[in-house]
Amino acid sequence: MRITQGCFSFLPDLTDEQITAQVEYCLRNDWAVGIEYTYDPHPRNTYWEMWGNPMFDLRDA
Repeated sequence: MRITQGCFSFLPDLTDEQITAQVEYCLRNDWAVGIEYTYDPHPRNTYWEMWGNPMFDLRDA
């Protein structure tokens, strides 16, 4: 299923390398990273899981 809502919905599917590049960019800029996911990406499904917790001290993707 393709997600058609959210901040990356207008992009084609990202490769693993492109996702890694996005995370590395965040880490280079000292941003905290929080990754949410769901196994049921339905617009009415508002309860997504948090992978880990916001990760404040990461330096490596």
